[in-house]
Amino acid sequence: MTNEKPTSQIAGYVITKNEEQNIQRCLTSLLKVTKNIVVLDSESTDNTIELAQSLGALCIVNKFENYAAQRNVAIEKTKEIFNPNYIVTIDADEWLTNDLIEDLDSRITANTLNQYDIYLMHRQIIFDNKTLKWGGFQKTWLPRVFRTDIATYEPRIVNEHISIPNNTSVKKLKGFLINDDVVSWEDHIAKHNKYSSLEAKERLSLFLGSESKISIKTAIKLPHLRRRFLRQHIWDRLPAKPALRFIQIYIVGLGILDGKAGFHRAIFEAWQEMCTDLKFQKLKALNNKSNLQ
Repeated sequence: MTNEKPTSQIAGYVITKNEEQNIQRCLTSLLKVTKNIVVLDSESTDNTIELAQSLGALCIVNKFENYAAQRNVAIEKTKEIFNPNYIVTIDADEWLTNDLIEDLDSRITANTLNQYDIYLMHRQIIFDNKTLKWGGFQKTWLPRVFRTDIATYEPRIVNEHISIPNNTSVKKLKGFLINDDVVSWEDHIAKHNKYSSLEAKERLSLFLGSESKISIKTAIKLPHLRRRFLRQHIWDRLPAKPALRFIQIYIVGLGILDGKAGFHRAIFEAWQEMCTDLKFQKLKALNNKSNLQ
């Protein structure tokens, strides 16, 4: 007689914090791919847990340390409870389109997931009540389905990614992963102000040499890391980054074709870049002052 858990082909997880306005939409789409779902909650004070449980998700409360640490805990809990071969994850403010569900479900039904190590989802952003088709946002591919034995997030406090071995096989899925994270502008601005603080700390880590740099070989093979490569090797060295970010999105990326929403998104991205830059300069000055004492 054995105590080993039976292996499931795929299980999923979602990390949450006060997501009662998004969690039902998110889980409803994810449940069409797998019934084995862990919701790792960061001590929500709203009805997130109750709503997730009502849909059949297994909810676990875990105190938030940072995004990478939270995702790694979610992965370990998902492995421990469901023992899957693959893990699928989306954020609480995201959902899968029918085409994406069908592509993934067909691979699960045919038992052909093991043809690739990682599957990328094509993200589509809704901002200011409009789907952004320009500005560079239409080119984002994210690793959201991955083999369990390579499922570990790098120790980065924000904009974290799966740590991927060089010989990993990657496949793009059909359809879209929809992201619509604006519940209220007050919350959205506060959230991204927080992100800029975390990103400034990561930029300082890169400046001090404590964050590993993405190689050009890795950036060519893995599309989701190309933006990180460009940021590390080129972008962070440029002056006037907020203005350049606006031009990159609105002019070069043709965000102007998205109308008012495209303009607002370009301004918003430039504002966040300015916040990050100012906070980084302050942290760098404090670090230099500390070293002189």
